[in-house]
Amino acid sequence: MKRTLIVSLGWCLLGLLLLATTCQAGNLDNVIQSEYPNRILTLRHSYSGDHLHLYGDGTLVEDAPPGSWTTDSQLEVRDASLSGSLLTIRGRRIFQVYDSKSKEFVDALSLVPSFPEKWQKDIEKTLRKRQVEIQIEMPPTPDPKEIPETLHAVFLAPGEPASKIAPVFYRDFYATGGGGSKRTELPAGVVRLTSVGSKAGDIKAPHASSSPDPEYSDEARLIKYGGTAVVSLIVDTSGSVRDPQIILPLGVGLDDKAIGTVSHWKFDPATKDGQPVAVEISVEVAFRIQ
Repeated sequence: MKRTLIVSLGWCLLGLLLLATTCQAGNLDNVIQSEYPNRILTLRHSYSGDHLHLYGDGTLVEDAPPGSWTTDSQLEVRDASLSGSLLTIRGRRIFQVYDSKSKEFVDALSLVPSFPEKWQKDIEKTLRKRQVEIQIEMPPTPDPKEIPETLHAVFLAPGEPASKIAPVFYRDFYATGGGGSKRTELPAGVVRLTSVGSKAGDIKAPHASSSPDPEYSDEARLIKYGGTAVVSLIVDTSGSVRDPQIILPLGVGLDDKAIGTVSHWKFDPATKDGQPVAVEISVEVAFRIQ
C-alpha cells in the first residue's frame, strides 16, 4: 500500500511538472507575442553563427564571431521554451535589404518576387534555411515577470529605434530619415562638394589616386543581390578619407564592404589657391552580380 502511494505521488508530481512546463512554454510564447506582435526580434549586438549563448544582460557566455548588422541582428521567432533557468529562442535569421520605396530596411524574403523568376525558388530556400538558436541564462528560479525585462536587455524593446544600435556609419542615414542625399552637418573648416568632380567656388576638387573596387559580401552573393551604395566621406588635407557615412544603403552586408573599401581610398586633396583644403564628397560604390 505504501509503495502504491509513493508511485501515485510520483506520477502526480510528474504530471504537475509537465503541466507547469506546458504553462511556462505557453506563457513565454504569449509574452513574446504581446511584446513583439510581428515576432521579429533585433539583437542589441550582432553575432554570427547558428547558435548563440548569452547572459541575461546580452553579453556572451560562449564566444561568437561578430556579424554584420544587416545579416545577423534580426530573427523571426519560430518557437521559444524555458527549461529551468535557460531561455531558448529559435528562429530564422533575417537578411535586411534596403527598400527605396519605403526608405526602410526590410526582410529580403519580402522582395523575392522582384528577383528574376529563374532565381526565386533558390533564393527563397536560401533565406528560409538560415536558422539560429539563442540560449539566454535566466536567474536560477526565473519569475515569468522577468522575461520581458530579459528580452529587452538582449533585444531592442518595442518602439526602441534601430538607430540606437546601428553601426556608426549609418548615423546620418537615420538622422535624415533614410534615403537622404547628404550628411546632416559638417565639421568646421570642411567644404561640401556634391561629387568628386564638382566645384565649390574656386576650390579644385580632390582626385582619387587609389580607389580599388569593393569585395562582395558572402550573404549578398548567396541571394544574387547587388546595386549601388552612396557614401558621403570627408577627404582631409592629406588626401585621406575621414568619417565615411552611408547615405543610400543596400543592406545584406554590402554597406559594411562599401565603408571598408572607401575608408582605404587615397586622394590628391582638394585645393584652394594652391593650398589643400578638407572637403566632403559623395561617391557611388557599385556591386554587380556577374
